Amino acid sequence: MVSAVLKPGRTRIDAFVPYQPDTAPSQRFRIEQWMPHLAEAGIDVDLRPFANAELTVLLQRPGRTLRKVILTLAGFARTARAAAGLPGDRAVLVHRAACLAGPPIVEKGLRARGHPLLYDFDDAIFRLHTSASNRAAAWLKQPGKTATICRISDHVVVGNSYLADWTRQHNPAVTVIPTSIDTDRCRPRPAGEANQRLVVGWTGSATSQTYLEAFVPLLRAVTGSRPVELRVLSTREPVLPGVPHTWRLWSPGTEAAEVAAFDIGIMPMPDEEWARGKCALKALQYMAAAVPTVASAIGANREVIEHGRDGLLPSTEEEWLQCITRLVDDPDLRRQIGLAGRRTVEERYSMRRSAAELERVIREVVSRRQERS
Repeated sequence: MVSAVLKPGRTRIDAFVPYQPDTAPSQRFRIEQWMPHLAEAGIDVDLRPFANAELTVLLQRPGRTLRKVILTLAGFARTARAAAGLPGDRAVLVHRAACLAGPPIVEKGLRARGHPLLYDFDDAIFRLHTSASNRAAAWLKQPGKTATICRISDHVVVGNSYLADWTRQHNPAVTVIPTSIDTDRCRPRPAGEANQRLVVGWTGSATSQTYLEAFVPLLRAVTGSRPVELRVLSTREPVLPGVPHTWRLWSPGTEAAEVAAFDIGIMPMPDEEWARGKCALKALQYMAAAVPTVASAIGANREVIEHGRDGLLPSTEEEWLQCITRLVDDPDLRRQIGLAGRRTVEERYSMRRSAAELERVIREVVSRRQERS
């Protein structure tokens, strides 16, 4: 457990999250980076990860099924003990699910014991979706439990309007808080620094990398039509047959500088249910670094980006190739769109703005529960 130091007169909230700190983009950009701001505002957050360090790593790899099962059972026991041991008035935040697999037993127990319950998610986790490493056990995730957790929660926080529309079928108390960026940490690269070859870059998790790999024909066309370097920043070496590329191992310490070194950032996605629920995090990372962004015209990308002003939103492969080559050939356009993207993040998607909104929701939930007690 990662704990904040509690001082007299402060609010304390326990956050049940899937993974260890600094390992998963979802909880890192939605919960962990908001914790310092919440602490400044008098709300101390204790992180209670389901997976220990070993399981967090193993879940990104195929095989070792028995070991994964053993560590998952240990995670159940650890999480259930933590939930049962909370003081009766302690507020709780569940991010995605308290347990990585199985029904929402822990969440129901928290509700039954009267804890103020806040639920947060930023993907279409009500749809069945899993990585290639754990596809055989996909049914254990039980995506149907998302609706149950929504119904029993005092308030639900989601990352975009698509998720909010779905959630309102189960709970009218919904607030959209976009996944956000620390604009002090994620900044444009210093003036005067330049790559030897123009870099078209992509960053993301091993799971979302399958989207990039599905766009191999487009990537071949891009690298074949212009003298560019395709650079991939991730935790798994990409499978891109026939596409010359550079792979760099992702780490939290180098991520901001690596993204800032891109000349163009790309976020290709298929038009499918899971992709429509995503929160445009990659696009926001690029934009915060003043990297001109090209993202598929679906889901939250269309909420974040105004096509032609602070990014480009192609729909077809032909449009994708046109957008990228246009940026490659026009340095002034790259600069113009990159700076506009930075302004968009500062004005609408900064970490402090989103953290302040979560602070407001937490205080409202705690206050309503106290009034009913």
